[in-house]
Amino acid sequence: MPECTDTHIGARIAEQRNIAHLTQRGLADKAHISYSLLSKVESGHKPASPALVAACARALGIESSILVGQPFTAEQREDRFDAPIAAIRASLENWDVPLDPVAPPRALHEIAADVKALGELRRSAEYLKTADKAPALIDELVEATHRHEGRGRERAHRLLAYTYRCVHDVVYGLGHIDLGSAVLARMSYSAERSGDPYMVVLTAYLRAQSCFNTGRHEVGFRLMERSLADVEDDVRRGDRSALCVQGNLRLRATMLAARLSPASKSQEDSARAQWQEAWETAERLGGDTQNYVMSFGPSNTRIHEVALEVELGHYGRAVKAAEKMHLPDEFCELYPDRVSHHYIDVSRAQLWTGDRQGAFTSLLRARSAAPQKTRYHPQARETVLALRRADRSSNETLANYVRWLGV
Repeated sequence: MPECTDTHIGARIAEQRNIAHLTQRGLADKAHISYSLLSKVESGHKPASPALVAACARALGIESSILVGQPFTAEQREDRFDAPIAAIRASLENWDVPLDPVAPPRALHEIAADVKALGELRRSAEYLKTADKAPALIDELVEATHRHEGRGRERAHRLLAYTYRCVHDVVYGLGHIDLGSAVLARMSYSAERSGDPYMVVLTAYLRAQSCFNTGRHEVGFRLMERSLADVEDDVRRGDRSALCVQGNLRLRATMLAARLSPASKSQEDSARAQWQEAWETAERLGGDTQNYVMSFGPSNTRIHEVALEVELGHYGRAVKAAEKMHLPDEFCELYPDRVSHHYIDVSRAQLWTGDRQGAFTSLLRARSAAPQKTRYHPQARETVLALRRADRSSNETLANYVRWLGV
């Protein structure tokens, strides 16, 4: 059974602040955040936003994952993640040494079918199934990179890089940040040998994601600027893969710009400008486009419009933007991971605006879309804890959700 704990992020911030011998005002000044807000977060009267968590972590000299409590080891043990995660770690030991396997690797087109299926599991945030299947594919593809030459070797590396991409989503989503960094190192090795510049850009895109945990948002933002320059020529020619990549880079730059510290009007303007560029790319594509590297389109851009307002603290605007949105059924079917993340963001905005019932309804939708993503998402847990503290009616449905999360 999962460990039962009422510890919220604010309590962890207070604990780490005391370890660092800082007062609340001292941490607020060092992190460039409101003293009043920090006080309310530490006492549990306000939920902690990712931006506040990142700012506090940076000021305290620790990673954000420490403050949010990741990885949630008891729950992962209950869900039987221990063996697959250990197998992933073992698979990362070899990336450049040819071995003598019992059976030679299959033909690349056969392996490619399994890699495609793995990608579908990733988009559905099926963490356990992805973690179960990936290690054997990694071992087989590493061997394939040694047995093929020329274009065959490049294709093997391209398939291997994408497999690592799927694994990264799992370990990052589960909060194994150091393991995620090791996965990215292996991905970078194969991407550079894949003959596919978009795989190299995808590695930078994921590397920028880790900057959210370390608080080095300025590094992530510069990575996105550099990657955007790398695809500019292909975008100018109207290459659809390049447009999908460009749109995603703009969206990541949007969220990174929103977290650059200290917060300012120019920072907000920069984030909105990045989002507008992404929207123009979505309009140029003409619709949601599924791509072998990064899919993109109007739906995901609208999702990020809501996420941006939440990140900037404009919760009323976020709720209004969400109310105007309609996610196509096809998009929801293809990208349940994105849909789940969207409803977690919406629930945060609804909580801040006082709509507790709406916040809980959004969390139910998030769980319906992608249960494992929701169960291991720190902000879903933080919102649920806030709802439980505010609940005075002994809501059994909420209590069941709390037990399901393991808090």
